[in-house]
Amino acid sequence: MRWNKPNLRNNLHDLLGRDKPSSTAWVRDQGLEEVRKAMLQGLMGVSGCEVARMNMRLRYAGDIEALWYLRIDLFDTLVPLRGEAVAQKVLDHVTPLFQGQLPLSLRTPQAPQEPRFRNF
Repeated sequence: MRWNKPNLRNNLHDLLGRDKPSSTAWVRDQGLEEVRKAMLQGLMGVSGCEVARMNMRLRYAGDIEALWYLRIDLFDTLVPLRGEAVAQKVLDHVTPLFQGQLPLSLRTPQAPQEPRFRNF
């Protein structure tokens, strides 16, 4: 008995390079869209060629890792238009939204904790 029977849907997902549907896909997509929306809100009220390009890059980012790397580009887009303080505020608002959604290799390093030893 085969556990993974190939069918048209699985083959189509493999061909397109997409993740196979899973029970947690909806939750994962909700987090992705929440981050995307927050990043797009950071661009509200400004216009120009660079803003339009950044808007498109954010809208078409395929996964949470792509949005993670676009944070710096978002910052660089906002600095000349709104100033460094406002751009940093947008970045400070967006960065915590990634918590729990990134692979281990992309997570920010935590400060090492002191070992807990008992003195006898």
